[in-house]
Amino acid sequence: MLIYNQAYDLYHTVFRILQILNNYKGEDMEVEKLRILDFYLAFPSELLDIQSFKGFTKHRKMLENKRNSYERVLDRKRLFIKMENIQISAIKALISFGIIDAKKFKQGKVKRTDLEIHLDLLTRIQEANKSNQELVDLITESLANMNLYGHLGLKHRTDLIEFNYDAV
Repeated sequence: MLIYNQAYDLYHTVFRILQILNNYKGEDMEVEKLRILDFYLAFPSELLDIQSFKGFTKHRKMLENKRNSYERVLDRKRLFIKMENIQISAIKALISFGIIDAKKFKQGKVKRTDLEIHLDLLTRIQEANKSNQELVDLITESLANMNLYGHLGLKHRTDLIEFNYDAV
């Protein structure tokens, strides 16, 4: 039996990253933060397991509706680790197309360049974001604007990446 999982699909990962970058209003973000945001865009119901923050409870009902009984995540840390190679490959593909700045990536950051995305792709990204606007806003605004490091940072709240030894 063949089972498809969007977490291991390079093209789906590229699309999710473009969804995030298209809606994100900041200058640049850490690669680790983008990886976390991508994980939650792929598995939105997993947001129910993060440490709550101000304004999060209003999204709980929407996230509970996103639960899919056929798509259970048994070990989210392991899944997140397995997704890393695909996510980094997707970022590098976007760098090769000139959509993400290569110099910033070498510094551990992701920054969208001024290169225009093809209109058909941009339309599909905007439609996908519009169909999940509340989720995309939660990810690209509330989570993306959260500090990545330190106590109550994104790493700590999600518990997907070790945070104890981060220099704050």
